[in-house]
Formats: sequence, C-alpha cells, structure tokens
Amino acid sequence: MADKRLAHGRRLFEYHCYEGEDSADAELWHHTHQSVEVLAKLEGGGYEIRMYRVHFVDGLEWDVFDDELVSSSAQYERADYTRLQVPSLPACGR
Repeated sequence: MADKRLAHGRRLFEYHCYEGEDSADAELWHHTHQSVEVLAKLEGGGYEIRMYRVHFVDGLEWDVFDDELVSSSAQYERADYTRLQVPSLPACGR
C-alpha cells in the first residue's frame, strides 16, 4: 500500500512517549500540541513506524513518529503540557 501522508506540509504535533521532566525527550514533550512544518520523511532508522523531521515555530527541529502528527486538535489523545508547579514553602517565622 502506498504511503499517502505528505512528506512536506503543516501538521499538529502531539507527544506520545514518557511525559516527565526527567525524560530524555522532555524538550519535545514541552512542544506538544504545537504546529509543525514537516520537512522530510525519514528513511531507515530501524523503526517499524514512519518517522518525519519536523520544524517548530521556535526553531526546534526533531525527528518524530508518524502517530504523533495529526491534522486536527480533535485528534489529540493527551492533555496539554503544563510545567509542574512546585509548591512554595511557608515563610520562616523569625
């Protein structure tokens, strides 16, 4: 079956791996639900799923999996990225 996805064009990106600040891909997770320009379909790499090189508005370029590129926000499966808020400690009573 022929690959019907365009190798170039605009898509929305949704991160589908481990969502944690300690992830090796945390920077990519921080970009979830952002618009990307698909630069190229990648060949090889040893993965069974297609991969694409994408460009984010802030200049970040990354290789992402096919299932992380969607054409509509209605296709999102996960929540938006929000930086974890660390609770502030109470002031000392000195």
